Amino acid sequence: MTENERRVFEGKERQMLSRLNAYAKANNLSNRKVAEKIGVPHNTLTKWWFFTQSKGARSPSKPYLEKVREFLETKEAPEVYQHIQEATHRTEKIKYLLLLLEDELRWFRDNDARAREKFRKGLNASDIGYISSLVTMLTEEDKFKRWLALTTMRFQSFKRR
Repeated sequence: MTENERRVFEGKERQMLSRLNAYAKANNLSNRKVAEKIGVPHNTLTKWWFFTQSKGARSPSKPYLEKVREFLETKEAPEVYQHIQEATHRTEKIKYLLLLLEDELRWFRDNDARAREKFRKGLNASDIGYISSLVTMLTEEDKFKRWLALTTMRFQSFKRR
């Protein structure tokens, strides 16, 4: 590594640690909490630039710098990206729930009339309709907005009566 490359790298290290320090201050986090959040030993973090005033301040190793970078990317991401990540996560959960639901409903479909009668008595038909229409309307924004404006029904099955 040339002297110039080393200086550029150290500048990036300092900038990243400065951002981490600013994040910690803005969120009233102690060094111990910061270390815990990024997965770095507290004693190690306290030896880094911006976290110590001693002459023996050190540069973080590349793996630790990578942890700091990943942490800052998730914490400093614009709110819209956080919403997109949350929407993606919840979409995956719904896919999983739909697979489970389909499996359970298939059992009732393939069973006898007594099992389906138990199903009908155990669930509220209005709630089933509500969930079904909500899932359908979420597939198109215009339909969803109209449905939302017109629907007065809410899910009721598990509320205390």
